[in-house]
Amino acid sequence: MKNFTLTLFFIVLIIGPSLAQENKTITEVKTVKRIVTKEGSKVTVQEVETIEGQKGAVVVADDEEENQVFAEKSDTINQKNVLVDETNVDENNEALIAERKRQQEEELKKSKEEAMARAAAQKKLLAQKEKERQEALKANRKRLERRGKGVGKLDRKKRN
Repeated sequence: MKNFTLTLFFIVLIIGPSLAQENKTITEVKTVKRIVTKEGSKVTVQEVETIEGQKGAVVVADDEEENQVFAEKSDTINQKNVLVDETNVDENNEALIAERKRQQEEELKKSKEEAMARAAAQKKLLAQKEKERQEALKANRKRLERRGKGVGKLDRKKRN
């Protein structure tokens, strides 16, 4: 029993200070970003976890001196993990977009038909005005060509 106690005392005396002199330091900053992208009815959801930090230890010499100079050994941690990456298509939105397109096409078709009808009415009105103008020209020509009594007929020959 005495040997066991002495052995245990020496083990604690030798290993204890070396374990006590090393302190591990871990600093981590975890950031989770959720990115939602909408293009029409296509919705893309992506969650990215970013881990940044330092992992290391404070190392002090193994002797028994007080106020020792210590050294810090550390490694930089930079990790990116994609947690969620999914793409969804909203069927309700797709149906609404299709309905809106159909309505726009119908409105465009009606607009074209109305424009054609207005153009036909305008063409008919212009044709009628032209006909009336021609009749007025004929009536005016007859009035101007009419000669009074005793006046001879007009010669339509060119005069030099």
